[in-house]
Amino acid sequence: MLDQNLNDKVISLRRMSAEYYQKAAWNQLLALDNYREKNFEAAERFAQLSFEDQMNAVEFAELADAESLIFLDLNTEEEY
Repeated sequence: MLDQNLNDKVISLRRMSAEYYQKAAWNQLLALDNYREKNFEAAERFAQLSFEDQMNAVEFAELADAESLIFLDLNTEEEY
């Protein structure tokens, strides 16, 4: 049961990371579109949002990696 809970947590964290990466990409596209239209204030705002979303994505990915290591450690300990 504990294995399934940890596995679900890792999946959830990776999903959150993917969602933030997707938002970051979308905001980057909006920044580029606004830059092309010479709407620099909006372009900067979307670029900043993209950056923040990328940082959130990285944070969730790192949390998922840490949880994966815990999951592997627990499985290794059970084998001994």
